[in-house]
Amino acid sequence: VGAFGGRQIRTPNLDRLAAEGVRLTSHLVAAPVCSPSRAGLLTGRYPQRTGVVGVLRDHHDHFGLNLDERTIADELAAAGYDTALIGKWHLGIPEAYRPLQRGFALYFGFLSGTIDYYTHLSRGGGQKDQAVLYRGEDPVESHGYFPDRLGDEVVRYLEAPREKPFFLFYSLGLPHLPLQAPPGSDAETGEAIYRAMVERIDHHVGRALRALEERDLAEDTLVVFLSDHGWDSRRKKVPGSNTPFRGGKYELTEGGLRTPAIVRWPTGIPAGRTMDEPSIALDWLPTFRAAAGIEGPPGNPLDGVSLLGSLTRGEPLTERTLFWGFRDDLAGTPQSYAARRGRWKYLRVGGAEALYDVEADPPESRDLSANEPELFR
Repeated sequence: VGAFGGRQIRTPNLDRLAAEGVRLTSHLVAAPVCSPSRAGLLTGRYPQRTGVVGVLRDHHDHFGLNLDERTIADELAAAGYDTALIGKWHLGIPEAYRPLQRGFALYFGFLSGTIDYYTHLSRGGGQKDQAVLYRGEDPVESHGYFPDRLGDEVVRYLEAPREKPFFLFYSLGLPHLPLQAPPGSDAETGEAIYRAMVERIDHHVGRALRALEERDLAEDTLVVFLSDHGWDSRRKKVPGSNTPFRGGKYELTEGGLRTPAIVRWPTGIPAGRTMDEPSIALDWLPTFRAAAGIEGPPGNPLDGVSLLGSLTRGEPLTERTLFWGFRDDLAGTPQSYAARRGRWKYLRVGGAEALYDVEADPPESRDLSANEPELFR
């Protein structure tokens, strides 16, 4: 993303979003793969509490996000908000686990982890090679480049008249594999196709922002842009970069956990700032609750904290320790653990342990456990 130093891919709409809001330079996801990362984002709780600790694959079609978990959509719907999810779900295919049962009043998208962007059949992460598109509870057919269909749905939703405030989870499939260039692109190589896919993300973000502006909603709409994990750096033949961080998807290194994050709220957040303190995707549920003025305890004890005071008034966050645990036998990731407090990060991969100063050493190249034995212990 250009606003985070990218120079090879054009992202003018995301760069504008960052210029008009805040860049979170040390924003971390809840897990280095999609399903548990999304579970943490939607519940404000560590994935280990939610029943989704790894990627939901085709042999997991019988379950999903624990049914006693409350989502951001549950919280905001109870506070009088319209709630909608447009795009990828990947938190359970059985009917009881689908978006309409998890607080969303409107749903259009695909239930699996990834789809073919032209045939719209699942490419994995549930019901592989089957149709997985739904509008509400009803299977639907669609035609064309599917990210464009999602963009159309988002604009239609934002342009619709409504009396209540709204919460929209716009869950793009891009730039997940398969590498498939959008229509009108002359991209042929993997690098060019990937570039075209990311630029299509930027295009559709721009469409959504313009729809807000045309409805005079932009000034008082809190917009958050983030990813669910870093690029899979093991795919040497597939382009993508987590620079300057080491590793990527399936790993608890910064390349797997730290992603671009941008927040804009013109009436509430001063423009053009950066927030360098560590934040985590678990923080968005309590942040949205605070922004919506929701009082009283949430449905479940939360692991995240509200970022609202820091974003709106520059208040320092109380220092805390963030935790991760992950393994993936299919990807070859051994049992791994990480902890982050301020600039310091502990990492254990299998039996190997290390301590890093990730502010001074973003690539995690210098193990300081011998230099800081007490902190390491």
